[in-house]
Amino acid sequence: MNAATQIRSGSKNHSLNRPLAHSSRVSTTAGITHYPCLGDRLAQQPMVLVHGWGSDSQIWGSMPEQLRQWADVVTLDLPGFGGSAALDDYSEASVLSWMHQVLTSELGQSNQCTLLGLSLGGMLCHAFAVAYPELVAGLITISSNGQFVASKTYLPAMPESDFAGFLQSWRADPELCLKRFAGLQAQGDQHQRQLIRQLRAMDCEINLAAGEALLNLLGALKCQNHDLSVPTLAIFGEHDALVPVDAARCTSKGLRETLVIEKAGHLPHLSAEPQVLQAIQTFLDTQRYSLDKPKVADSFGRAAQQYDGAATLQHRIGEQLLASISTARQVPTRIMDLGCGTGYHSIQLHHRYPEADVLGVDISPGMLAYAQNKYPQGGLSWLCGDAENLALDSGSQDLVFSNFALQWCDRLETLAAELNRVLAPAGQLVFAVPGPSTLVELREAWAEVDDAVHVNRFASLQQWQQALDGAGFSQIELKTMLVTEEHESVRELFLALKNMGAHNNNAGKVTHMTGKQQLKALYNAYEIYKLPNGQLPATWEIIFGVAFK
Repeated sequence: MNAATQIRSGSKNHSLNRPLAHSSRVSTTAGITHYPCLGDRLAQQPMVLVHGWGSDSQIWGSMPEQLRQWADVVTLDLPGFGGSAALDDYSEASVLSWMHQVLTSELGQSNQCTLLGLSLGGMLCHAFAVAYPELVAGLITISSNGQFVASKTYLPAMPESDFAGFLQSWRADPELCLKRFAGLQAQGDQHQRQLIRQLRAMDCEINLAAGEALLNLLGALKCQNHDLSVPTLAIFGEHDALVPVDAARCTSKGLRETLVIEKAGHLPHLSAEPQVLQAIQTFLDTQRYSLDKPKVADSFGRAAQQYDGAATLQHRIGEQLLASISTARQVPTRIMDLGCGTGYHSIQLHHRYPEADVLGVDISPGMLAYAQNKYPQGGLSWLCGDAENLALDSGSQDLVFSNFALQWCDRLETLAAELNRVLAPAGQLVFAVPGPSTLVELREAWAEVDDAVHVNRFASLQQWQQALDGAGFSQIELKTMLVTEEHESVRELFLALKNMGAHNNNAGKVTHMTGKQQLKALYNAYEIYKLPNGQLPATWEIIFGVAFK
């Protein structure tokens, strides 16, 4: 490629998001960069990142280094950008064929991956997932809409006249066009000036013909007509000057979830990296691990008789939670004990608020039958139901109390919205759940044995904060506490978890049974945690939450 056919978008390779250490383990060949996983490969499938128009993979900043905590990461330079050779044909079919050839060559003919695409890259990833669903485990797009140029049937996009003017500016002066594009990508972002400096400092080599061809493709792609068969997360910037935030409401039928990053422009992964990473981690964990709710209900039903004797930690935490209930605004007269289990705290709520109607709700018919039989008192009633879809009127509860139950819900956003719905104005939510460090010793010991999910996954304080914020709660107060229990053996720990109905209830694919050799390896791996007194620790991270409607 000679100087007459290419342009550089900046003067030097620079990013405000500094890469983590370990970069010596990264390898790059012909526009394809590999970032080997540094973590325990919870995501299972590798992640493939595809950038947008006007830059190469440098646009990801430190995202690839951050994402390798959870998966092998591969970044692709689009053909004619960065280190990738240009194509003769830039039709949609040709570019998708190029992606297929590259991915099957790098990852194998039958291996699935999670695609992460930015803007044009997101549209191409979307089209690839439609064309080759067998190769795609999940799709994440950032600042990517159904079509980039508006039409009568798709309004949340760039006006056709503006796009035509932009295309003309590329033909007239590519260097000036790229500077203008940098400004548009940063426009509206709370870190606008910082982003412009970062973009203009990148050293991206672009083939002039490829630049125009991919710009034309950007204007021609129409992804909104394609239904997806893979789980999808779409991330948007609230003040994006290139992809209107209204595009978040015009997503395809197969779309699972959208997220709008407040005060962000076209590049939220650079200006709000922690939020974007958190959303991606949640998405990956959801694909790797999901709850089997019927299995959860059955597990707790079978544990009902021995539950109260085993759940000493849960009961202790629940009593702390009772003490945190505020009556400054009102004394509750309609109370829901959500995930009431054996009714242990339902009766305590009844005694504390004798004038109130207390409703015990649980997903397990077995637990409810036990509770109803044990506490037949007036003022108590019982309902079998799922916390994410309650058969209750909106605004029907003054207080929702939930102790060690909400962790059995798959979708925090759906759950938080449902809790907000059933609460009356000024109603109070008080809850305690295990956090992500719960049973960390057991999780790490299993990781020495195999790659399967043996320990339930729990949402972080930040995830709870985001979900409650998004549902409209106010005066949200969250805090965590670490508690260490001690057991004589791993076998005793397993028995305690079984008696609480709290053993692993993952609905993910089971690839093998746990045999004697695996258990022996697990016991040996757990030995490194043994305390000086000879006991084995089991850590519980407890998240306490209080919020008001």
